[in-house]
Amino acid sequence: MGRHAHAIVEVEPPRRLYPHAGQQAVVHLAFVTPEAMDIAEARAANVRGNEHLQRGDYAAAIAAYREAIACDPHARAYPRERGIIHANLAYALFLAGDLDAACEAYHTAIRLEPRRGTYHNELGDVLFRLQDWSAALAAYHRAAQSETFLRAYPDAPGLIQYNLGLTYCQLGDLEAARRHFAEALRREPKNETYRAALEQLGPLPSPAPSSASVIQSRTQPGGRPTFAHVGGYQEAKQTIAQAVRIVLEAERAAQYRIHLNGILLIGGPGSGKTFLAEATAGEFQLPLVRVTLSEVTSKWSGEGVERLRQVFEQAAQRAPCLLFFDDFEGLAANLRDTESNIEHRRFLEAFLQHIEQIRQKPGVVLMAATSQPDVLDAAMVRPGRFDWRVTLHPPEVNERRAMLENLLHARPIGDINYEHWAQRTAGCTAADLARLVNTAALEAFAANQPIADHHLAAALAKFEADERFVGVRRSWSDIVLTEEVRAAFRLIQHLLENPEAGQSFGLTPPRGAILYGPPGTGKTTLARVLAHEARCSFYAVTPSDIYAKWAGESERRVTELFQRARAHRPSIIFFDEADALFGARSAAAAEAAPHVNRVLNQFLAEMDGLRANDRLFILAATNRLDLIDPAMLRAGRLSEKIHVPLPVQEQRLALFRLFTRTMQLDPSVRLEELAAATAGKSGADIEELCHAAARVAFLRYVDRSVPSPQPLVTGEDFQAAMSLLGIAASPAPSPPPPGKQPDLTSPLLTEEAALTP
Repeated sequence: MGRHAHAIVEVEPPRRLYPHAGQQAVVHLAFVTPEAMDIAEARAANVRGNEHLQRGDYAAAIAAYREAIACDPHARAYPRERGIIHANLAYALFLAGDLDAACEAYHTAIRLEPRRGTYHNELGDVLFRLQDWSAALAAYHRAAQSETFLRAYPDAPGLIQYNLGLTYCQLGDLEAARRHFAEALRREPKNETYRAALEQLGPLPSPAPSSASVIQSRTQPGGRPTFAHVGGYQEAKQTIAQAVRIVLEAERAAQYRIHLNGILLIGGPGSGKTFLAEATAGEFQLPLVRVTLSEVTSKWSGEGVERLRQVFEQAAQRAPCLLFFDDFEGLAANLRDTESNIEHRRFLEAFLQHIEQIRQKPGVVLMAATSQPDVLDAAMVRPGRFDWRVTLHPPEVNERRAMLENLLHARPIGDINYEHWAQRTAGCTAADLARLVNTAALEAFAANQPIADHHLAAALAKFEADERFVGVRRSWSDIVLTEEVRAAFRLIQHLLENPEAGQSFGLTPPRGAILYGPPGTGKTTLARVLAHEARCSFYAVTPSDIYAKWAGESERRVTELFQRARAHRPSIIFFDEADALFGARSAAAAEAAPHVNRVLNQFLAEMDGLRANDRLFILAATNRLDLIDPAMLRAGRLSEKIHVPLPVQEQRLALFRLFTRTMQLDPSVRLEELAAATAGKSGADIEELCHAAARVAFLRYVDRSVPSPQPLVTGEDFQAAMSLLGIAASPAPSPPPPGKQPDLTSPLLTEEAALTP
């Protein structure tokens, strides 16, 4: 990396300052019940895990934490810290280098304790290592909004701000990086790491506000963005323009008995909410009063309320102006989540009073932005306080084209196929597109060339190399299946990649399909390969990811799953063990477990809301198709029923060749005979047999008492492996009677399909 401002991103974000210890490991019980014994065992295992972690024995720590979770699956061991064991497991996995598993464990901890800032910070560290900058940024922002983080790390109040600065560097937003580095240094003036980071980026472009002022006002008339600089979002801009005119023309609006104010921008991280607010101020030539969480909150009693008063007072004095609250969820969290925080209750009550008062002041346009509308206090965002809700959905193809044209405007450009790149960037947010163009610009600058298609291709290739939602990268050449099956799934792939071309032939991608067949035939692998080949985000879901003990929580998880998948289109959602999620409904089952029916109904509602051009595909897998609710198999849902049977002789031979391609085989190994001897076995069985034979050969090779000059796997090794695994030679199945045709269970696939994991 060259010596320039971006060199700062080489610094790794700080990890946690100490491991979570949990509450007391010893429990005193008057009545020892089985549940109490499980809790005691879980606490003891958690303590063992902490001890192993302190000694650097990560594998033992991981095993101990998993034992604790198995003893306490409902997270009752630490009532005030329900996610602590999962967080400890995540930290051990992080130290051991298993970042994907660490991510999953942190997400589980956060589901149990969504307001604990330390978990969000540590998740951000993992995502930072995975180079998922946008997701890391969102995690760090959630940590910054949580008071529990400051209580956990009282000696490092600038840590989160520093992590935010590092992440903004990776995203190319150096102004935001400077702002957060400066805030980190303000909180810890003696921290030389923060000081060096700020010095490498240079000073802020304008002086920081004095202690008497807690707002940022950007009033430079020359460089302010307007609506013309915002690509796409035409409906959002029209709604905002109407709202602003009503506030600025209050007297005329009053003649029509219109008294409205308050615009709530809703969108995921990177959707462009802050930039749209700045463009609104520029469009109407209004001073922008931008307020963030750190500027109006304080750990001292009463200081936050006073700072908030100053903000509204100065906004009233500067009218007409735009008063904009960024990251609003950090300021207006639901009161039910903070019942014990008296200071926060007072802050919210004062906030509500100020909003009521400012709405009476002519010329002050009230605007707020959030990525988590569900956590906002209902009293704060009801009509009469925020009268307009503007949702920034992931941009469609025409909006992405407009954004790309705006981002490339006024730069040296060559031949660029805007339509092609608008199609290729499906699922990208506004921030993703900005990052893409900035990376392409760096490529072109290094080559001293105008920005062209090949620079954008190189930039996009860097992004696609980090397929964070596709856990395993495999291609069609890595699996064994018939040409008919391969062709059928390639058809789905091409329809997902280029739905517009399919529509010209009258074809639309099916909304969903269900894979069924014996265990071990590779249904999960087929779903992952389709996602990888079609460059789709991949969300693998099991029943444990959905079901929760709290009323309404399971349905909320379903909604959030589809929201995440829509935000990163094109996407594939894969439901494993589908019979446990989509089981047939009955009156008896509804009475015994009513939440199961509610969850199924939520799934049906989400699937019915999919459109043909949503580029969101649903795949499910089951060993028992007969247990699936018929409503889920109707047209427009999981209508494609794809049978994945056990492999036939030729496919088993291909599997043996695939799994032994990295082994040195002795001439005594006859793969054809092994294929014949494993009739009725699945691809997973054959893979395990090959691995077992390799293990037998390795032990024989390292055993000095038996001469073994070459590292070869022999036929005897395979025979020993078959004995170890209890695999007996099976006769090949008899062919079907003459004239009997294979059962075609799907318009796409035939009975001869076979797949290997």
